[in-house]
Amino acid sequence: MGTIILGITSSIACFKAVELAQRLRKRYDVEAIMSKNAEALIGKPEIEKALGKKAHSSMFEPGFRYKDHIKTKKFPHITLGDRACLIVVAPATANLIGKLANGVADDLLTTAIIGSKAPVLVCPAMNVNMWEHPLVKANVKKLKDNGYLFVEPENGKLACGWEGIGRLADLGQIEKAIEDIFDRRNRLKGKKILVTAGATLEPIDPVRFISNRSSGKMGIAIAEAAAIQGAKVVLVRGRTDVEPAGCLAVNREIKREKSGKIGRTIGGMGGGTIKDVRVETVEEMKCAIQKNIPGCYAVFHAAAVSDFVVKHKAEGKIKSGRELALELFPATKILEHIKGWNPHVKLIGFKAEYAIPQKMLIERAFSLLNKSKADFIVANDVGKNAVFGSDSNNVFIVRNRKGKKRVLKDCGKKGEIAAHLLALIR
Repeated sequence: MGTIILGITSSIACFKAVELAQRLRKRYDVEAIMSKNAEALIGKPEIEKALGKKAHSSMFEPGFRYKDHIKTKKFPHITLGDRACLIVVAPATANLIGKLANGVADDLLTTAIIGSKAPVLVCPAMNVNMWEHPLVKANVKKLKDNGYLFVEPENGKLACGWEGIGRLADLGQIEKAIEDIFDRRNRLKGKKILVTAGATLEPIDPVRFISNRSSGKMGIAIAEAAAIQGAKVVLVRGRTDVEPAGCLAVNREIKREKSGKIGRTIGGMGGGTIKDVRVETVEEMKCAIQKNIPGCYAVFHAAAVSDFVVKHKAEGKIKSGRELALELFPATKILEHIKGWNPHVKLIGFKAEYAIPQKMLIERAFSLLNKSKADFIVANDVGKNAVFGSDSNNVFIVRNRKGKKRVLKDCGKKGEIAAHLLALIR
């Protein structure tokens, strides 16, 4: 399974890390990294006794000679990070959260975290005023947006005498979160998942195009969640407002697709990978899906594909200052062809409508379900909810099982909806 790194920082709650180390040791191989201030609070001997092995705290041990390390290629912040299958920081201070959120690596713990591809579970513990500070909240959000996982602090009496949210979460809750991470990482292990995201662009001339307001956040959330669960994800995306989390923190293998578009394979996403394939037009998206669909376990067609294509595209830039009539013709309905390209794939389609009654939305989703032979259709009304560019969504998931229509309603963060959708395909 690999090694869990237990990071310990200088919250007063760091004494609880002793018991957490004892508990984790029974089930996992555990290495502890302490910040210098945590070491001053509880000392290494207590943690080392709990673990039955040496705890780490220094970038450079006494007698360090750089020439020796260059020969052996062994640097603690790299070797520990490479061994880790999970990094758990408990307790995590506002200082540690701020450092990670801004890419600061100035001690053994922060360098090991930033230098590792392992998922990171952050368990904050601090004074209530610190936890509620806008800058701390912003740093927490930044880490979450980059794929860091959190066990939120609890409400109660704090060691400083204050009362409020800031206590380290119950150790049982932290253990449960660790178990869930390992379970999730294996749910789709080795399965190939194709996800489409974002808006396609249909050129009018070399500088103008027809498109839509899709941000791509829903599709990218699905791709990230699938990679965290161990899937080999192919993300085919048009224009998006966001990048897949982890792009800046992990290694990239740049590949050039035959279409001339650049793709990259993003590793370090909790055991899985994301092959990022960029496209622009409906035709390019269609070709990319056809190329990558062999061997796919599931396809999530979340992209907002253009419904119309300009019939006669101008070779040069059209001059302004005069009336212009565009002739459009219907674009290929990609969703309706996917089962033909791979009859065995699990297919999840998406349907957006604008300001229509709920009953009509669901009826149209069922119509698309039958036409495309999809397993599920995820429908939402972009006219009633501020969906475009939002981190949240309100959807209806429709399916036809054994001749019976079923409708599930889901609302919340797009990442949470993504996890729910992935659970439905297992």
